[in-house]
Amino acid sequence: TATTIFNSIDDIEEVRVVTSPVDAEFGRGFGQVQLLTRSGTNEFHGSLYDYHRNTVLDANNWFNNLRGDPRDALIQNQFGGRLGGPIVKQRTFFYATYEGQRRRTGDAVTSTTYTQTARQGIFRFFPDVENGNANAAVPTVDLNGNPVRPASATGGLQAITVFGKDFNRPSFDPTGTIRTLLASMPLPNDFRFGDGLNTAGYTWKRRRTDDFDHYALKIDHVLNERHRINFSFIHENYNSLNSFLPQPFPNSQGGTITSPGTFFSFVATSTLSPTTLNEFHAGTQRVSVRFHAPWELAGGQASLPNINGYPYIPVLGLAANPIPYDNDPQRRIAPLYVFGDSLHWIKGKHEIKFGGESRFVSSNAFSSFDVIPRVQLGIGNDFLGIIGLDSTSIPGLGPNEASAQTLLTDLSGSVDNIFQTFNAAGRPLAFQPGVSQQRTWRQREFSLFLQDDFKLEPSLTLNLGLRYEFYGVPWEAQGRAAGLVGGSGGLFGISGTSFADLYQPGLDKGSLTQVQLVGKGSPNPNVALYAANPANFAPVVGLSWSIPYFGKDKTVLRAGYSVSYERNALILTNDISGDEPGLSTDTLFTSNNFLNLRNIRLPLTPIGAPLETVPLTDRSQTVWSFDNHLRTPYTQNWNLTVQRDLPGGVTFDVRYVGTKGTKLIRTVNVNEVNIFENGILNAFKTTQTGGTAPLLDRLFGQFSGRASGSAFVRSFSTTRGYLANNDVGDFADFINAATVGDERGALPRLAGFPENWIVVNPQFAASEFTGNLANSTYHALQLNANKRFGKGWTLLSNYTWSRALGEEVGEAQKAQLGGQVFLRSYRDGRDRHLDKQLLDLHRTHVFRNSGIYELPFGPGHKFLSGSGPFVARLVGGWQIGGIFNLFSGEPIGLATQVTSFNQTIRNTPTLVGVLPKSAGQVRRVSDGVVYFADLKQVSDPAVTGLTSMQALSAASTLKAIADASGKIIAVNPAPGTVGSLSQTYLEGPDSFRFDANLIKRIPIRESKELLIRGDFINLLNSPQFDDPNTNINSPSFGRITTAGGERIIVLSMRLNF
Repeated sequence: TATTIFNSIDDIEEVRVVTSPVDAEFGRGFGQVQLLTRSGTNEFHGSLYDYHRNTVLDANNWFNNLRGDPRDALIQNQFGGRLGGPIVKQRTFFYATYEGQRRRTGDAVTSTTYTQTARQGIFRFFPDVENGNANAAVPTVDLNGNPVRPASATGGLQAITVFGKDFNRPSFDPTGTIRTLLASMPLPNDFRFGDGLNTAGYTWKRRRTDDFDHYALKIDHVLNERHRINFSFIHENYNSLNSFLPQPFPNSQGGTITSPGTFFSFVATSTLSPTTLNEFHAGTQRVSVRFHAPWELAGGQASLPNINGYPYIPVLGLAANPIPYDNDPQRRIAPLYVFGDSLHWIKGKHEIKFGGESRFVSSNAFSSFDVIPRVQLGIGNDFLGIIGLDSTSIPGLGPNEASAQTLLTDLSGSVDNIFQTFNAAGRPLAFQPGVSQQRTWRQREFSLFLQDDFKLEPSLTLNLGLRYEFYGVPWEAQGRAAGLVGGSGGLFGISGTSFADLYQPGLDKGSLTQVQLVGKGSPNPNVALYAANPANFAPVVGLSWSIPYFGKDKTVLRAGYSVSYERNALILTNDISGDEPGLSTDTLFTSNNFLNLRNIRLPLTPIGAPLETVPLTDRSQTVWSFDNHLRTPYTQNWNLTVQRDLPGGVTFDVRYVGTKGTKLIRTVNVNEVNIFENGILNAFKTTQTGGTAPLLDRLFGQFSGRASGSAFVRSFSTTRGYLANNDVGDFADFINAATVGDERGALPRLAGFPENWIVVNPQFAASEFTGNLANSTYHALQLNANKRFGKGWTLLSNYTWSRALGEEVGEAQKAQLGGQVFLRSYRDGRDRHLDKQLLDLHRTHVFRNSGIYELPFGPGHKFLSGSGPFVARLVGGWQIGGIFNLFSGEPIGLATQVTSFNQTIRNTPTLVGVLPKSAGQVRRVSDGVVYFADLKQVSDPAVTGLTSMQALSAASTLKAIADASGKIIAVNPAPGTVGSLSQTYLEGPDSFRFDANLIKRIPIRESKELLIRGDFINLLNSPQFDDPNTNINSPSFGRITTAGGERIIVLSMRLNF
């Protein structure tokens, strides 16, 4: 599904992997994989093959075995052939390949569904204990779903009806939509998920199909002894079911992906003189990827409920949605045209190369994200909240209050909000319901290089090079690129134009953010999305020296330094500019009064008109901008290698590799809520401890009646949860965006506070800045040993110690396009260095060992060398191989998901004791796998500091972590603080795998050979456990619930001729 062309192994003659380049000819990344394709010859040669996998051959997943479930179904065939030979001998040759892949799987998936009692509106709980599934630290059910009373419960199992208590939500959804959804959801069969008593998992085998066809043809033609040309053509097609918006339940419908692609290239090679070689190349590729939603397919539209014929997708709060809702139909077509030339000239001790390349890049895409309204069930902005279903009315409900209320809002069809996106279309532009977004992006690139490999002495070579790369600023072909007036300075709205204007309530140095069309074909053709960056020079320096000491040609020293640039993909441009409010508008409707499915009205009314200024009363949309001075990200690489030939045919390398990623792309939300300069933090803490905060009287006095504002927010179900769990960031965000009447942001406005009292740009919910905000470093010590024994035995060993640090720059928070915006807001915008951490790619230790051994039987070997033809075919031609891998786990850290400082949930605990870095170890127990067996989950001491007024302390679900002796070592961060523990302090489970293969070659006459092969991936069937749940507040803290790595056997047969 990527915008690249697949290469069959039968297309490839040679693969060259360059990890430490000292050649300016190659750019676009410091590592290169170079593929040399096969060509036809003066004789006909070919091959036919089939690689087969099926369920019977593979081992079962570790967790399937634990539950007694059968193996996940899988049947896969990878088949094809190749043929090459002459069209005109000595002049024209052809080489053709075909490869097909057919894959059918039935993978175990688990979706959360309601229990039988919950479907009737009966909520079950044990008093004063948070419900926990069978895998929880404190379970309230066993693996069969039978209630289990925890020791800390203050009473037996309670079963209460959620109906008949709140006059707005007295019974089931009156439209029948919820009952229809419930009817499509099976009853649970896996009580390791959900809360066990009211929700649990339904585990089943979901069918997925993947079909792929690849056709390739290459023609080589010799014009004369000095000139030759070749043409290559590739066409392929991919189709898949349930790889996009897959079925959550068996009765649901899944989406599909279709992706055709075509590639063409031309190469002309000319030997201009005995020392001069020129190569010209040109090529194009066109890959299309179309994502089909279930409701686009036959019969799928009927699955969507509708209001007066207008479809929508309801979104449940407690269970998985029977209608997949987290993506929408889309398509991307990515044409690419490339032209280049290079000259290779040998002059004395110099081997000189120079050349250049031009690229014409484009992307034609449509997307329909949220054009079908999403109706989120919940409480909404009804300041009455839910009556009669809270800790005050029902003793012991405390930790389960939110779940009980969510069950009520789900079953009654109570609406929290309605979200719909409108895209501008037509002439003149107008927001129209149901219209997709369409953009055609174009970009120009070119590069030049000069390289001199200078052989100073027979034992000493110096590599000197310089590469230049230019990446033009993208533009939209129809003039529909949207940017901000003032560029990135416009993100800061009325407060100012830069990061220096943050956290200053009432500052009015700026102006309202306005969107305009920019670039070629627009009303502002001289305004670009960001300034062009032409200064991309990349030097290359390398050295190779055969050290004359300790034996001639026994020791070689190699060193190198290079710079490489990395282009920004057009999908990033589409994500930033294409989603500006000027050409699309996200309309979020939240009623100030009770609303249910019966009285919603669709479609929504779009906010404003295209390119109209978004008002301060909106606060629901997201605005984006590139940094005005965006630069091309680049990486520096430096390396030093000493290679030594040791006695016994052993080659030993010691290598140091370092890289530095600079000006990497990262997107951050400058609308970080402010809780300090406006007094919100102090009011929050006062209210938590039972006091009365005058600030909250001022904000909530119109709703609290005779009660204080603090008493009101302690009793209102939404804000009570914030107070009970230290979520001061979410509390501030709620105040900033809450709807009163028909206006968002009315709470501070009516109280007389400035519009930017909480965020820098109050026009928007988020104001996203995309710039060169990230950096990374990588350092590694690598040890390599290669041994070629006599008689067909080869052994390769590698050990790497490494450390990768930086900011994480790839979080898929914008899931529709795979997280291409690299969205990751700061945990603390005032101290950005807190985000430096070990990167996901970091592995402290990596050990690899591989070997090949040809069994010594048959002709030319030690045993049975003189046997007859039949025996020779039987015992000869056997080869075995193996690969041993042992990796350290990936970096992980304890998490809290508490918004104690701002809106981000990427918070960590605060250490109050000693947490060993070795705290995590895989331990198998009777009901699964735990990772922190010596750590205990206990109540957070902060809970004792919460007032019992309005049952606030009873509503808290904060937990702390204690060691084996019961001493608390980690707690949730206090309001106004960021957790002190690093985000990547610990390591996840190690990974061990041993792969093996067995090959038998059978000669058939002189020109034919039959090859039979078996590949055994993870021969020892060692489970590869995934990372544990690291949220200290989760009932499933420390649990590992998924694993991969079950043994795979691939049987294949190939006939070469």
